[in-house]
Amino acid sequence: MTRFARARSAPGAPARLVLVAALLALAGCSSGPYPSLSRWSADHAGNQPPPAPLPPPPTTPVPMTCDAAAADRIDAEFQKALPGAESVLRGVGNAATGSPAWSKGNLALADLQNIRGRLAQVLAPAEQAYVTDTQNHAQIDARDGVANRPEGERLASCYAHIDSLASAEDEQINRLHTMLPD
Repeated sequence: MTRFARARSAPGAPARLVLVAALLALAGCSSGPYPSLSRWSADHAGNQPPPAPLPPPPTTPVPMTCDAAAADRIDAEFQKALPGAESVLRGVGNAATGSPAWSKGNLALADLQNIRGRLAQVLAPAEQAYVTDTQNHAQIDARDGVANRPEGERLASCYAHIDSLASAEDEQINRLHTMLPD
């Protein structure tokens, strides 16, 4: 006779099985502060208080952190470096990857990307100020309908100017990047 057959035929096995089943059934019951596994009635579920309304978010003052003059200086530096970089990249031709000509082309492109990175440092705070002002503007409009905010218009115009400079520089970098052999 196998161990399994002996265990089934043991005199206390049915009693142990009933005891285990009873313990499992009682495991879902609780007495005390523990949640019950029973379903809530519709009446009990409806007695929850409604959530409190959220207060309107406060508007934050937006400092004019858009420096169009700095962006123009950086763009002028980019435009000054662009013809030299383009000349170097034209000289790369079909040079092998890792060759001196290819390395010079990569360095010329990296110089332009470095200048573009400095423009990004001017663009980031302008974008943050623009987004914050736009959010504040929407909240003010929703509350009292005030839509005329000249400082918001100046900020939007300045941000759009810097963003257009950044986009134009990105296009030039992408164009020059295609001149490098892979």
